[in-house]
Amino acid sequence: MRFKNKIALVTGTSSGIGKKIVDQLIKEGCIVIATTRKDAPKKIPKKLEYYKIDVTSQSEWNALSKYIKKKYKKLDILINNAGVRISGDINTTSLDLWNHIINTNLTSIFLGCKHCIPLLKKSKNANIVNLASITSIRGVKNMLAYATSKSAMITFTSSLALDLAKNSIRVNAVAPGAVDTKMVWSLRKEINSQAKFDKRMKDAHPMGRIAKPQEIANVVCFLASSDASFMTGLTIPVDGGRSIR
Repeated sequence: MRFKNKIALVTGTSSGIGKKIVDQLIKEGCIVIATTRKDAPKKIPKKLEYYKIDVTSQSEWNALSKYIKKKYKKLDILINNAGVRISGDINTTSLDLWNHIINTNLTSIFLGCKHCIPLLKKSKNANIVNLASITSIRGVKNMLAYATSKSAMITFTSSLALDLAKNSIRVNAVAPGAVDTKMVWSLRKEINSQAKFDKRMKDAHPMGRIAKPQEIANVVCFLASSDASFMTGLTIPVDGGRSIR
């Protein structure tokens, strides 16, 4: 098992990609702290614990890092998955909406890394994986704030990787295309036509379909494992060929 007795912190875990990442880590022997904005489920696997947090709050990140330090002494893996997808162009995006998206998708990662890096430094082979988006590689209409937040994440990832290389802490990102999650379902509602949505998704991805959450989790867990021990500062597209079209 690649993650036997490793300690991982994963944000945004209530459903979709985050949930699949948690499931895969536990399956491979990892102890996981999963953050959520909701109350924890009643039935929880032995190696999983939930921690309720607002990822945009510095004080709550401070409290979480202190909790991990007290209970586990260190952290091996940080996976920043929490985020929001809200449509809008320059005319329809208010300053409040802009700040909400940037804070949730980008500032939260800064805060998570800032408070968790001291714990990661206590591990011999620590790493960070950030969840970006294909919109971080190429622009997309009516997604101004979202695409900006994800694009900035790529530079954040590569810059942090350079800063932490001397500590043997790897930092990488994954950039999914459309994935069968609640985020994409919201786009289906905006289009208001199942047939148009299906055609749009098929046309956008050369492989003719959208990704399954497990397919993204597989790549995230690869980067988080020792299999990727000499990879850092990279953003890996997992998009069925969309980024090369």
